[in-house]
Amino acid sequence: DDINYEISCIFDYSKYLTEQINRLENINKYNIKMKKTKSKRKKDYLESIIKLMLHDGENFENYTSILGEYKTAYITRKEITNNLFKEIKTIKKLKV
Repeated sequence: DDINYEISCIFDYSKYLTEQINRLENINKYNIKMKKTKSKRKKDYLESIIKLMLHDGENFENYTSILGEYKTAYITRKEITNNLFKEIKTIKKLKV
């Protein structure tokens, strides 16, 4: 039961990480569009969208590093989940 609870918590956190990764990747897309456009009006518009999407502590300089940290955390949680599922299989074999 403890392992199942731990897996549940990790799944919830993985869902949060996925949402944050998607949000930051969208910011990155808008930032690329903003850099490519020549119109001052479009640049200002895209910049305002990006500012609305950024959370506390995030800015134009650090959002890419935060995105990398989220991706690393997601991969780590996936590995932990896989190991916990293996542990459950091992425990079930011992009980039988």
